[in-house]
Amino acid sequence: MMQQGRHDLVERTLKPLLQLFCIGLAFTGVLLLLSPCIADAEDLPTKEVCLACHGDSDMTRSAPRPGRSNSLFVNEEVMQKSAHASVECASCHKIKTIPHNVPVAPVRCGSCHDKEQTALHDGVHGSTRAGTRVPVTACADCHGTHDVMRTLSLGIDICAKCHSKEVADYRTSVHGKSRMKGDNEAATCRSCHGTTHSILSKTDERSWTYPLNLPKTCAQCHSDPELARRHNIPIANVYELYIDSIHGRALTQSGLLVTATCSSCHGNHAILPPSDPKSRVNRANIPETCGGCHAGILTTYRESIHGKKFAEGNTKAPICIDCHTTHEIRRVAEEEWKAGVVKQCGTCHAESLAAYRDTFHGQVSALGFTRVARCSDCHGSHNILPKSDSRSMVNPANRMNTCRKCHKTANANFALYDPHPDPHNRDRNPALYYAAKFMTWLLIGVFGFFGVHNGLWAIRMVIGRRGHTQPPLPPGTGDSADLNGKEMDEEKDDG
Repeated sequence: MMQQGRHDLVERTLKPLLQLFCIGLAFTGVLLLLSPCIADAEDLPTKEVCLACHGDSDMTRSAPRPGRSNSLFVNEEVMQKSAHASVECASCHKIKTIPHNVPVAPVRCGSCHDKEQTALHDGVHGSTRAGTRVPVTACADCHGTHDVMRTLSLGIDICAKCHSKEVADYRTSVHGKSRMKGDNEAATCRSCHGTTHSILSKTDERSWTYPLNLPKTCAQCHSDPELARRHNIPIANVYELYIDSIHGRALTQSGLLVTATCSSCHGNHAILPPSDPKSRVNRANIPETCGGCHAGILTTYRESIHGKKFAEGNTKAPICIDCHTTHEIRRVAEEEWKAGVVKQCGTCHAESLAAYRDTFHGQVSALGFTRVARCSDCHGSHNILPKSDSRSMVNPANRMNTCRKCHKTANANFALYDPHPDPHNRDRNPALYYAAKFMTWLLIGVFGFFGVHNGLWAIRMVIGRRGHTQPPLPPGTGDSADLNGKEMDEEKDDG
């Protein structure tokens, strides 16, 4: 028992002392490990020490370095206004002693900004995949050195250092001009190309400007009704219209990278409003813009009567968008488009449309049936020529063949049928005009004569009833017939 008591006393006394010893030993080890860093931090030269030399505007390198400024002057005032105003020089330049060795080790921004460095290396600016074709962009190229600027404060002037032409085009665009007027909602480089450090090549399928992604990029602004209202943008749902068009479906459903996207028609950096004569979507330039993809159709259109009139300066002559619209372009094989194209032609050819509506073709098409002759079936579409042109589908020499496209047994007499009869046009249809006039006056004469006749007869009946006399009725009708019947019965009885 006495031995057990001594053992418990030793354990209660020594155990806490042993624990305190271990804690102290561990704390001493940590201090020993951190002591070099603490000593380094304490020994690092301060900004004031560095500026004691580099604050001299005449300080230069002892030996020039290709591509680098020879001046080693650091403007303290500029540095104090930078994003790194509170950062010591030694934190970036890794200088531990003064005076320091030369050359100084390169600055590694990624030691603090590792996320940005990773994104930059994955993007087009920091990627080494471009090889020597595109120089790798250093952090200082955009953010500066001692005048380090924050990312959100970087303007297009920074982009212009490398992309001078693109930025020059942007400054002339509707977006650039709006920005210069103080519109903070107008698109900038970052709006279309993405976040600054992770900008990707337009050939990268992850890029905001990759053809499959570009409509969505533009839709960030151009599918916002409120933004459209604030900036008087005429079409607020342009993205929805485009996606439902033949171009949008080819892009989203078939994945055709060659199909038209926003930049195909509007351009990219030099986007101008349609009212600007230099705009790709100005009415004067639209055939050429569409012809960028539809070259064959453009050649045919130029030879047509529409194309020639337009080239002569007649701005009312039909161009691509008058028939196909702008963003909601449909496939010409769709029934809806076939049914509507006749009305589209009638916006210019109102008299011809009215005459067409009076024909069998017109009345059937008005009911919604598309398997009946429409304008393009007889006149063509992009190759419409005047009737006097020997190549025209409605030239007298070609008309029978045109009719035979639907009417296989059509002959020369059949082809004489006028598809646009106008009874009101004496010069175009003299026989029809006089026939219509004759029928009109004939109807007026018949209804007029019998109208007067019935009126006079009614007056006579009224006068007869007031004088208790009845006008004689026509033989075989009414009371006269009854009277004659009675007379015949009386003769039979007498007989």
